[in-house]
Amino acid sequence: DGTSPVPAGAVKVTPGHSPPDLVLARAHGLSPLSVIGDNGTMCPPGGGWLQGVHRFVAREQVVAALAQRGLYRGAQDHAMTLPLCRYRCPRPVPSLSPSRG
Repeated sequence: DGTSPVPAGAVKVTPGHSPPDLVLARAHGLSPLSVIGDNGTMCPPGGGWLQGVHRFVAREQVVAALAQRGLYRGAQDHAMTLPLCRYRCPRPVPSLSPSRG
């Protein structure tokens, strides 16, 4: 019948964005990649249409684009631990750079 017993889904991995993503990327032969710049805006690898857009605005634009195409299925809250950066950033951007995290 064409259905799979294993649920289909997606996992977002951004090599270079965080240590766990880097471990996963290396295990699969992916190159380090960062889509969020030091100033919190999207870099070219994040998609040309998002370049220079702040990460929170970009998130809203991506959700809107998915919804417009009928591809957005919703959001779920999940618990996670985010350490504060040494400058007491309220919402740090995970990074492999020792100066940001």
